[in-house]
Amino acid sequence: MRSAARPLILFLLPLGLGTIPSRSTAAVGGDCLYECEGPICGNYSNHTDFCTQLRANCQARCSGRRWWGAIAYSAPDKGFGWSTDWNTVEGAKKQAMDRCVVHGSACKLWTYFENECGAVAADGKIVTWGTAYVREYAQRKALSECQKAGGKNCAIAAWACSKY
Repeated sequence: MRSAARPLILFLLPLGLGTIPSRSTAAVGGDCLYECEGPICGNYSNHTDFCTQLRANCQARCSGRRWWGAIAYSAPDKGFGWSTDWNTVEGAKKQAMDRCVVHGSACKLWTYFENECGAVAADGKIVTWGTAYVREYAQRKALSECQKAGGKNCAIAAWACSKY
């Protein structure tokens, strides 16, 4: 019995050490999405807000890419600038500000984001922002923060998504 176990151990040992070739990148990405979404959202039949947000989050996370975006806004004249799909956060911030100063006199960088969406809401001098993996959720967050800050007529001033 002892001699029969030795060949089995010698065969299984390389499996445990990771010497078996790995799967293709496409297969790994598919596994990442399935594992990230879990059994509740992984079959795409569940269309709740939770699963919509989770799927967007997982797609961004499993893509392996890092895309940056930013939004700058000028409250006095409602000018704005945005950027998306930058490899660096510095590049995203600079482009948003460069675009804003063309239309606004008091531009300020309000938000930057990675592999997701951002939105800026405003009501006069009240300016707030929100980020999320789904555009609508980023906008909801920005509007909610604007109302919390005392805004009565809050509206989305700008939005952008960097995950595409």
